[in-house]
Amino acid sequence: MKITINEVSLELPEGSTLQDALDAKDIKPQGIATALNGAVVPAILRPSKKLADGDSIVIIKAFYGG
Repeated sequence: MKITINEVSLELPEGSTLQDALDAKDIKPQGIATALNGAVVPAILRPSKKLADGDSIVIIKAFYGG
């Protein structure tokens, strides 16, 4: 199936989860927020949140500065 992460296409096997997508892109779970099709997905739910063809994931990384 084809999904997008921050508007970049990615092919994953059917039945993949949000955590599988993060792992495929080597995205570390610390300090990020995730949204699936516009809805925030808490970190604890990422391993069980199934993806479907055409899903859109947005990842926001926290940073500090001033």
